[in-house]
Amino acid sequence: MTGLLDLGGEDFRSDPHAVLRKAREADWWAETSLGAAVLRFDEVQAVLSSWSLRTEANAALSGLDGTEHQRVRRSAGRAFTARRVEEFRSETGFLADELVDRLGSSVDFVADFARPFAVGALCRFVGVPEELCEAATSEESGDEVVGDLLDLRRRTPVNDLLSSLVDQSLTEAELRSLVNTLLVSGARTVQHQLSAAVAAFLEFPRQWELLGEDSSLAGAAAEEVVRFSPSMLLGTPRIAKEDIVLNGVTLPAGSRVLPVTASANRDAAVFAAPDRLDITVPRTAHLTFGGGIHYCLGAGLARVELQEVLPRLARAWPGMRANGDVEWSSPTDAVYGPTALPISLG
Repeated sequence: MTGLLDLGGEDFRSDPHAVLRKAREADWWAETSLGAAVLRFDEVQAVLSSWSLRTEANAALSGLDGTEHQRVRRSAGRAFTARRVEEFRSETGFLADELVDRLGSSVDFVADFARPFAVGALCRFVGVPEELCEAATSEESGDEVVGDLLDLRRRTPVNDLLSSLVDQSLTEAELRSLVNTLLVSGARTVQHQLSAAVAAFLEFPRQWELLGEDSSLAGAAAEEVVRFSPSMLLGTPRIAKEDIVLNGVTLPAGSRVLPVTASANRDAAVFAAPDRLDITVPRTAHLTFGGGIHYCLGAGLARVELQEVLPRLARAWPGMRANGDVEWSSPTDAVYGPTALPISLG
C-alpha cells in the first residue's frame, strides 16, 4: 500500500491523473478518506465483477443488489434496448447540427453546446416535452416533473421510453427513481463527458484534425476519450458484503472500496502510452462503464452520442483552439468534467 492518498489536497484537485499515476506506480491500492482506492487495471476489473461487493444502498438502480437488482434491471432493459438506442442515432446528429448552426466564433463549450445537447438529447430519447426539459433534468424539480410525466404516459401512451417503462413490472418508486436518475444524472454525465472530450482534443490537436478528416475514426474516438478523460474518476463505491481477499490483502466486511476506473484506464501495464490521447491505436477495452451486474445501462446511448457529435464538431470546427482557462469540477464529485471551457472555433 502507498499510504494515504489525499483526495482533498490541491495536488489532486489541480491534476488528479498525475496524483493517481504516482500512487498506481507505487502500489495497486491506497487508503483514502473515502475508502480503499483500487488503482490498477486487473484489480479494478476484479472489484467491478465481484459478487462479494455491493454498491452503496440508494433508490437508484446502481444501489440495488441481488434479486431486486436483477428484476429492476431486467425490466429497464426491456425498454432501454439496443434497437431503441440505434434508432435514436440520427436524432442525435440532427440536434448536434442544430446547436452548431446557432453558435458564433467564440463560445463556452459547456454552456453553449454540451449542456443544451445533453439536456435536449436525453429529453428526446426519454420522451420529455421540450418545454419541461430543464425542469425534468433539475435536481430540485426533476422528481415532481417525472411523476407527472409518468401519470400522463399511463393515460396516453406513445412510442417513447417513458411509455415503455410504465408498461414494465416496476413500482412507482422504482419508476421515479430510474427515470429521475437517467434524466438528472444522465444529463450531467453527458455534459461533462462531452466537455472533457473537447478539452482532451485541445491538448492533442492533431487527433482532432484526424477525426475531422476521417469519420471512420468516430468509434475509436468515442472509446478513447472515455478512457483518457472519463466523467467519473473514482468509480461507483462498493461495500464488502463479507471479508474478502484481493491480491493478498484482506478487506473486512463493511469496508468501502473505490474501483478507480480513471486510474485503471491509464495503467501502463495494459495501455501503451496511457497518458496520450490517440484515436488511431487499438486499445484494450477500458473500464469507464463499469463491469459485472452494474455495467452502465446507458453505455450504448453514450457511445452513440459521442460517435455522432465528435466527428461533426471536428468537421465544423477544424481550427478549434482554447480561448481562456478551463475550469473543472472537483475530482471527488460523482461526475467530473469542465464547468467552463472557452474556445474559439476558427
